[in-house]
Amino acid sequence: RWQKIFMIPLWSKMAIFWNKMFLTIIVLLIVLFLDAIREVRKYSAVHVTERAANVNANAFDHIQMKLFRSQRNLYLSGFSLFLWLVLRRTVTLLTQLAKGMASHAALETQVNDATEAAKKYMAENERLQE
Repeated sequence: RWQKIFMIPLWSKMAIFWNKMFLTIIVLLIVLFLDAIREVRKYSAVHVTERAANVNANAFDHIQMKLFRSQRNLYLSGFSLFLWLVLRRTVTLLTQLAKGMASHAALETQVNDATEAAKKYMAENERLQE
């Protein structure tokens, strides 16, 4: 039943669109990840925190807050990028498995038909020999 549903021509047209969307989302996640790395490096520099601590305590807290936010963005973007890639790989493997199972079922029916035909011809051959 699912094969009939997924063999509708509309799905193949949508697949092209969703592949482009997937690549767009991957590029966006990579850009966000690289931006988060840049921000973490900027706010975790030692000389910036020392200068800020000497000037004002509020400035030090502000820099620590920005460092926390940049680390949070780094973890979120990195983890979502990782999960997105895992999801893509899982979908690819499931698609390959479904195609393999379909071809296996088709080959099995061909083998069964060939075996039945061979048995029939062997029985007919024995009958003719008698």
